[in-house]
Amino acid sequence: NTKEPTKMPSLENSVTLISRSRVFPDQKSTLADLKLSVSDLPMLSCHYIQKGCLFTRPHLPPHALLSHLKHSLSLTLSHFPPLAGRLSTSQDGHVFLSCNDAGADFVFAVAESVRVRDVIGGTDVPDVVKSFFSYDGAVSYEGHNRPILGVQVTELNDGVFIGCSVNHAVTDGTSLWNFINTFAEVSRGVENVTRQPDFTRENVLISPAVLKMPHGGPKVTFNENEPLRERIFSFSREQILELKEMVNKKRSSTLNGKENGKLTEMLESLLGRNDAVSVEISSFQSLCALLWRAITRARKLPSSQTTTFRMAVNVRHRLRPKLDPEYFGNAIQSVPTFATAGEVLSRDLRWTADQLNQSVAAHQDGKIRSVVADWEANPRCFPLGNFDGAMVTMGSSPRFPMYDNNFGWGKPVAVRSGRANKFDGKISAFPGRDEKGSVDLEVVLAPETMAGIESDGEFMRYTHKKCQKDQKTLSESHSSHVEALVPVEPRPHGTFNTVSNPSMQFMLYKDNVSKAEEKRAMKGSNNVTALETIVLGAVAKLGATVTTYSLLVVKSTGHNREQKTTLQISLVKVAKLMSLLAIAAVLFMIKEELVKGVNLLLSNATSSKVKSKLGFKNRMVLKQKRK
Repeated sequence: NTKEPTKMPSLENSVTLISRSRVFPDQKSTLADLKLSVSDLPMLSCHYIQKGCLFTRPHLPPHALLSHLKHSLSLTLSHFPPLAGRLSTSQDGHVFLSCNDAGADFVFAVAESVRVRDVIGGTDVPDVVKSFFSYDGAVSYEGHNRPILGVQVTELNDGVFIGCSVNHAVTDGTSLWNFINTFAEVSRGVENVTRQPDFTRENVLISPAVLKMPHGGPKVTFNENEPLRERIFSFSREQILELKEMVNKKRSSTLNGKENGKLTEMLESLLGRNDAVSVEISSFQSLCALLWRAITRARKLPSSQTTTFRMAVNVRHRLRPKLDPEYFGNAIQSVPTFATAGEVLSRDLRWTADQLNQSVAAHQDGKIRSVVADWEANPRCFPLGNFDGAMVTMGSSPRFPMYDNNFGWGKPVAVRSGRANKFDGKISAFPGRDEKGSVDLEVVLAPETMAGIESDGEFMRYTHKKCQKDQKTLSESHSSHVEALVPVEPRPHGTFNTVSNPSMQFMLYKDNVSKAEEKRAMKGSNNVTALETIVLGAVAKLGATVTTYSLLVVKSTGHNREQKTTLQISLVKVAKLMSLLAIAAVLFMIKEELVKGVNLLLSNATSSKVKSKLGFKNRMVLKQKRK
């Protein structure tokens, strides 16, 4: 029996809507209509993005706070005219964003029974958070008839939540957080805002292609009513660095000791089985790989089933020429990485992280343009969801400046999102509040899958202590099953390999030495020189390695993928292999010299002992003669 996750007291229906008003830009817009791009149009079938910040209670009374925030929003909309506009479709089917100063919604709500600790405490994210956002369930296509932006201020018992809902066909995460940062700057009295949005539309993302819409507009492509659990997993900077170091360290074979593991790594690289990756895996890619493995393990998928890990990639800096970092709109593409469940679970964590690394690294200007061309050939909305039960979708970014949002009374206590665009396998990455490299992962999964990762030893090892404490509570009644969930690499023939390689190496060496001594004896000398010892030792090491190599890689048979290696990497691996052989040869030489030294000492000791015995015997004979 598994204990239910820790739940806070029921907060259902605890949010009361007090007022709704329309806020207009402080200055009239002079911006021309903006054509939606190849990255904007597919988002018309997605929910409005819902992101917000939780704060402690400001010193201003509620009415003064609302007046101040409305005025700040009005000033901010003058910097972001599109957020006060509406969508429009031309007669030829092209969709535009009209900067017509129609205004944004401003909602005030009260949740007197909800405290800050209710929002950030407990195991799962409480459902009441979903009531902190307007436009719940709204699809971005509805921006033709409803505001592009809605801001909701919810007064809590001891805090306040500022939630922003924005049309996903108008902004991505980068543009959204630029707006919220500017909103916060204006609120605290900054006159010259840090980031000025760039509204230019002269780039490869602007296309003549037309996206045809069904009657009534597109709908989301996932089940909005499926049962889900949502939880925040926190990872400290130290834990992430430990994970990154573990992923990037030279792979040691679990079949043998460290030396044979390194040798296997080198030989695999030389033979084209390039599991020994030379590039550094990033902290975030390491974390994504850890999560991918945990979710795949918890889903108990067949080993042959293909799993997919999708990452939203910002293309602003990847295009040539680059887009402005403050380019306003969507400038993201979904980058998928595919692997079978068997590969994800049987290979080491670095292998999984490297698959993610390769996918992202390859997504440069040429690939971006090919994705654009593919969409132009077949315009379509972006399909969100977990269609085959084996998908993970990573959104948002720990690089977004979410905790820079100081509206005048301190930085946020926490960042949370609403119900929008959530399905089994949807993950959002937030920076940790300490802003020192920690990361929070907002994880949405089917209940049984969430229970699986909460009991996953590999995954929970790297989470924050609070998560570990929750995991311990959740798994008390089924701790006997935890060990089965911890990833254990198979070790076929491990003990045999450990013994056979050095044993065969020594056997070959002694055989070669015996033959060498026989040849030396024919020439009148029985001593093998130090140079000959080095050569014989190297030959023995190489022979043992070649003989046992097939056993060293039996674990990975059927899982390796052919990958190209550069000449430089190959030369480095050859140098490492030769270094290993040289070390073995020198050790054998030292061993032989030590043996010679010991034999010499024993020979001298025996000679002295014989001489002593002879001297004693002669003295006794002389003594008897005298008598």
